[in-house]
Amino acid sequence: MAKIFKTRTDVAYFDYKDFKTLQRYVNTYGQIEVRKKTGLTESQQRQLARAIKRARHIALLPFVTTN
Repeated sequence: MAKIFKTRTDVAYFDYKDFKTLQRYVNTYGQIEVRKKTGLTESQQRQLARAIKRARHIALLPFVTTN
């Protein structure tokens, strides 16, 4: 399983309004990528999940993708 980012991500805060950045952490099926793949810490991963879920609720990101 290859990591999405080779180097450490220096994102200080995941903003739910920045859907371009959040899309990088969502796979083709609309699922949030796991920590092993993103390379984030536990607290960053929780913050990411919270931001993605908020973006989904206000329709910036889709819940599921249609293929």
